[in-house]
Amino acid sequence: MIAFARAEALCEAKAPQPLAMAKRIDAKRAEKVSWNNPAMRAKLAAAYADAGDDDEKAARTLGVSPGSARLARRRHLEEAS
Repeated sequence: MIAFARAEALCEAKAPQPLAMAKRIDAKRAEKVSWNNPAMRAKLAAAYADAGDDDEKAARTLGVSPGSARLARRRHLEEAS
């Protein structure tokens, strides 16, 4: 387990863009990303076009957590198709 933690920390340190930490579940609305904004949806579509189906790469591009990017893709990109 310690080896995994060290490897993950080393990979994050070498990453060109840091991975955003997840927001608190009780975070204020101003701290959260608004996926209803058409500009953010365009950024989401562009990030997934560049990343393919890689949620982590798209999340790094957008500056959000991988869970947030994955959920936004499911709600806003896949429902439009």
